[in-house]
Amino acid sequence: MAAPYPSRVDLAARPGASVLFLDLLEVDQLHRARQVVRPAVKHPANPVIRTGPLVAWDSMQACPWQGTVMWDAEAGHYKAWYMGMDAAESGRQLPRVGYAVSPDGVTWEKPLVGAYAYAGSRRNNLVALLPGRKTNGPALKDLGDADPARRYKLLLFDERQDREIWNSPDGLHFTREGAPSIVSPPAADGARRRLPDPQVWFDVHQLLYDPQDPNPARRYKAYGQMSAQRGSWAIRKGGLAYGPDPWTWTRSPHNPIIDPDDGHESQIHFISVLPYKGLYVMLYEYGWITPHDSVYAADVRLAVSRDGEVFRRVQPHHPLVRRGGPGAWDGGFLVTSSDVVVRAHEIQVFYAGQPASWTNWPAENRGAWPHSAGSVYPSQTGLAALPLDGFAALETLDGETPGAVTTIPIEPWTAPVELRVSWGNALPGRNCLDVQALAADGSPLGPWPAARIATDGSDVPVVWPDGRALPAGRRFRLRFGIHGGARLFGFGFAAAGRGA
Repeated sequence: MAAPYPSRVDLAARPGASVLFLDLLEVDQLHRARQVVRPAVKHPANPVIRTGPLVAWDSMQACPWQGTVMWDAEAGHYKAWYMGMDAAESGRQLPRVGYAVSPDGVTWEKPLVGAYAYAGSRRNNLVALLPGRKTNGPALKDLGDADPARRYKLLLFDERQDREIWNSPDGLHFTREGAPSIVSPPAADGARRRLPDPQVWFDVHQLLYDPQDPNPARRYKAYGQMSAQRGSWAIRKGGLAYGPDPWTWTRSPHNPIIDPDDGHESQIHFISVLPYKGLYVMLYEYGWITPHDSVYAADVRLAVSRDGEVFRRVQPHHPLVRRGGPGAWDGGFLVTSSDVVVRAHEIQVFYAGQPASWTNWPAENRGAWPHSAGSVYPSQTGLAALPLDGFAALETLDGETPGAVTTIPIEPWTAPVELRVSWGNALPGRNCLDVQALAADGSPLGPWPAARIATDGSDVPVVWPDGRALPAGRRFRLRFGIHGGARLFGFGFAAAGRGA
């Protein structure tokens, strides 16, 4: 069972402090308001990274299943290290890693890298290949490694099914490290079992450099899946390993960090974690078995943590990214890219979409295929977006009747600060917010007027009537009034006079 989640936090009006309404620990009271997770909006151009022609190495699949899509701010464009499989090898499950670039995350190019010959030609975009073996895994642009020759890393399976680092100065031409990074040790009987032993098998989906963690011994994190037996089923669960570098790992004592036995999922295969404004936001694969044909289905849902290790689900019956409708290219189940992309205008989720015809799980659906029936069906890359801070929102119960949220007491800061609000769905005359400062006991704070907020965004300054400022020298609370269909994502504090 997962470790207990914190029950309380302290809150101070410190410049730079942010509150997002995910675990609601900063909330004391909700009045005619509720927390919701609204689905991210899928891009109309989906799938954005498509399978190649029938003669190509990625003619069957081109997706971030154990792959990475990132925004590289230094380069000024998107980069993808994605998994591909060849239709000519259907059923053999031999994934490889290819490279793609995009100026906008929608229009992608597969450049001719020329690193490996495939089908007698180097005119392809392959960046990692072990002939006859699985070669797929997450990528990392490692800002913590001072060696420019190791700036980019791939964490790939080696011949023993351990994980090994491949290094590159440019993300295109990789060199094998030659030694395992994450080892699956032998079981007690000496066998190298994969499933279902949570102490032996750890399949990494994300390699993360985490400057948000103050502990240098936990600066690198590997998130992935473990497995344990439930009756005749091997149940996948989310796991974590951490270390001071990508070669020295400690498995979390809280593993599994997210467990279907604590929730309503059948399986949780892959998880992706985003360090974000002091929190850790997890997108996880919420899987179930459909009752009418006993095949696997999954979408993407949300969890949150204060330390990157102990997580709590956020409205687990609200999908963050829904699977497509009947017959859709992503109508079966979804898997996220290892990274969630945060841009100046929105949060972007790149995901692998599989059709409903995919029949990889449960095992009896594989039929006569030697490894995986799933590898004979297409998988491609989609894009879904949500507003900045907009993982979860507080909104009124009916989209009409006003509601309110009151915070826990807030400690004052030693210098003047401004209040900033993150919210969405503004509509003149209908959808807006107001905010009022209260005494620490919740009583009115003298003749303190409410400030009306009519323009939405992720960092909207609150302008108080009569030029007032937040209370100084005394603890206070904030009460946000939510009107119409307004969606309140969070708030924060900035040094007074910082400007918009």
